Amino acid sequence: MATWSNSSLDFCSWQGISCSRQQGRPRRVIALDLEGEGIIGEIPPCISNLSYLARIHLPFNQFHGSMPPTLGQLSMLKYINLSSNALSGEIPAELSSCSQLQVLALRNNRYLGLGNNGFVGRLPSTMGNTLPKIEKIIMSVNNLDGEIPRSLANATNIVYIFLAQNSFSGVIPPLGTLLNLQALFLFENGKLEAGDWSFLSSLTSCTQLSYLELDGNNLQGNFPSSLTNLSRNMEYLTLGSNHITGSVPPGIANLDCLSFLYLDNNMLTGPVPDSIGKISSMFGLDLSKNKFYGNIPASLEENRLSGVIPAELAGCQKLVAMNLSFNTLSGSIPQGLFGKLNQLNLFLDLSNNQLTHSIPDDFGSLINLESLNISNNNISGKIPSNLGSCVLLQELRLERNLLEGQIPSSLAALKGIKEMDFSQNNLSGSIPEFFDMFNGLQYLNLSFNNLDGPIPTKGIFANNAPVAVKVFKHEQSGAYKSFLAECRALRNIRHRNLVKVITACSTHQNSTSLIGPRGSVGYIPPEYGMGSRISTEGDVYSYGIVLLEMLTGKRPTDELFEDGFTLHKYVEEALPQIDEILDPDISKEIGGDHDSHTQSHEQGNKTEVQKCVMQLLNLGLLCSKEAPKDRPNIQDIYSEVVAVKEHFFSISLKET
Repeated sequence: MATWSNSSLDFCSWQGISCSRQQGRPRRVIALDLEGEGIIGEIPPCISNLSYLARIHLPFNQFHGSMPPTLGQLSMLKYINLSSNALSGEIPAELSSCSQLQVLALRNNRYLGLGNNGFVGRLPSTMGNTLPKIEKIIMSVNNLDGEIPRSLANATNIVYIFLAQNSFSGVIPPLGTLLNLQALFLFENGKLEAGDWSFLSSLTSCTQLSYLELDGNNLQGNFPSSLTNLSRNMEYLTLGSNHITGSVPPGIANLDCLSFLYLDNNMLTGPVPDSIGKISSMFGLDLSKNKFYGNIPASLEENRLSGVIPAELAGCQKLVAMNLSFNTLSGSIPQGLFGKLNQLNLFLDLSNNQLTHSIPDDFGSLINLESLNISNNNISGKIPSNLGSCVLLQELRLERNLLEGQIPSSLAALKGIKEMDFSQNNLSGSIPEFFDMFNGLQYLNLSFNNLDGPIPTKGIFANNAPVAVKVFKHEQSGAYKSFLAECRALRNIRHRNLVKVITACSTHQNSTSLIGPRGSVGYIPPEYGMGSRISTEGDVYSYGIVLLEMLTGKRPTDELFEDGFTLHKYVEEALPQIDEILDPDISKEIGGDHDSHTQSHEQGNKTEVQKCVMQLLNLGLLCSKEAPKDRPNIQDIYSEVVAVKEHFFSISLKET
């Protein structure tokens, strides 16, 4: 590095070097902070000559080889972070001599053996005894195996344990003596077991525990009732992708600070308790791919849920999204329910059920909602006029129901609408002229109704806009009149970004239609527009666009993006300077000036939160590459997001 030179013997002024400042005493090196400097080579054993060293922070470099055993000679060492390098070999047993050590972060390396005991990748069984002051253990995304040391229960200062995405096995040890424990991440080890679930019972003593992530293991047995006695501070609880049986106890509502509860991919049965509606802080709930039956409160695709939508859901007043699609829910949509769930702003999806009766008037209170889908039900009555109050709607799907009457003129207030499907109902009257004032409308389907009258000539009906494909069946009442009107609107439609629109006429009862790309405009991968099949690579592209949108605050359909200039290019051209493109709300959270961040690189005073944002921006760019083969796979994306999350958690640990 530029400042490391024999021409300057003032090593305390070198980049990344911190020295003691005790008056009247020689200055000693106490810290090495060289994160992300691109350093290549092995960690030199002579580092142990810096006998006053308390902090070693060397993540995101290219160190290889093994950790030098001489690190065990640093008796004052409190913090060591060697994450995201290419280290291999042993975690030296000599580290147990560093009795002052509080933070040990070795995530995302390749630790493959510990001595000549015939096992590979095992943590020392005495680890908790020899490192009594350890506070943070960060070793996720390695190849560590064997059992998690029971002795960790003796290191009573532990706050965070990150051992996720390894190959640990055996029964999770009881850790109830760790009264300061706030986060326990053991997900995706694959072979960890619950035993008699005594480890979970012991965690009820950890009153500060907020994060318990155990998904992707081999936990078996009935859902433990002791879980309902966990810390009232619990925010994240994930037990998905295990083999848990039994039913969810009503006492789950005791965890009234829960934001995320993931129990998906298990063998749980019975109804979901009504008490779950009392968890007003709930933001994300996933109970999918189980064997639940009866009433269900939220987002449980791929079950066989029946019955009515429970009115008790009104207690989940902080819900921002709800998906009850593809079940067999019946009865009417509860009146008054959605008037109390007026925080819903992302989507409400009740499609593909057996719901009946009319659309409740209180849908009009969802003034922040972006997507409403109640298609493929048996809903009757008229389209309520107060849906026009949902002025932020971008997608409105009411197709395949029994709706009748005219399309209300109040819908003219939906100025931001992009997709609208009213097909296969019993709507009558003329096509409203206000449709041609929707400048952003990109998909409109009014087919298989009893509409008549003149066809508007502007907006979606003009030659430069896409229109949905239509299907015609002679047997349906009013089909011929509707068909002529639709063909008049379709005959000249072309758009350079879409597959050619095709009108399909069929006299067969089981008619089919040919359609263009599926998905929301702006999020659709380019290959879909060229006829490619739906794929996981396409999902990755859409995820990348969503990620960029979250960080920049700009939608891919923003008026800024035209003539080949896209959200992807907008971010790509701005990096590494992020101050101009970052969402202002995120900038406020981060604080500080991004230009000074670049300058402070030479002083080793990098803003860690900005680096997390930068990693996510780069991930978004990778995911939204134009060529599918250039995009990362799902597992790589997941690992990167977990890495960013853990790095974010560890930010507070950098000051010792």
